[in-house]
Amino acid sequence: MLEALTGKVFATVASISMFLFSSYSGNDPSFRALSSRVGGNYLQLRTNLVGAFDNDFPDVFNSGTVIPVNFSLSIRSGNRVLAERHFQNRVRYDPGKGTYEVYTAGMNRTIETESYAHMLAEISGFECSIPYNPDWGVVSLRLESSLPTLKFAQIRKPVDLMVLWKYKKPRISINLDLHKTS
Repeated sequence: MLEALTGKVFATVASISMFLFSSYSGNDPSFRALSSRVGGNYLQLRTNLVGAFDNDFPDVFNSGTVIPVNFSLSIRSGNRVLAERHFQNRVRYDPGKGTYEVYTAGMNRTIETESYAHMLAEISGFECSIPYNPDWGVVSLRLESSLPTLKFAQIRKPVDLMVLWKYKKPRISINLDLHKTS
């Protein structure tokens, strides 16, 4: 049992070290179309990142370090900011249990899964419900995602994860007429 756990930890250290000292391909992340729905006094928004976590990300996600994915939402009417919200999805792999724990801030939900594909679907997703005022009329919504700089315990040096997105933050914008939905 101890040998198996030691082997997993060593494999994680080796993987993250190889990731940090090897060449990387980088990704070109984008968002799927932003869907919106009005229910009661809330505006519900949903989308997900596409092509964001390919190439070197399996090593990053399996490092055992908490990996955050940041989302910033802005709602404007002309030059006036009506609402700004910041959300952070997080994932942490537990090599001892072989599971991913994923927290999605927009829905305030935590799941645990052994499936890498399920973890990717959860960490890539953006979903939130925010209060709105029908008097806002025509608004523009802008959603942007980014990754932080992290220190990995295995190598003790900061790594800007945005390098894996070629330093490009994916963005999506739409216009909505909230008068029509009230």
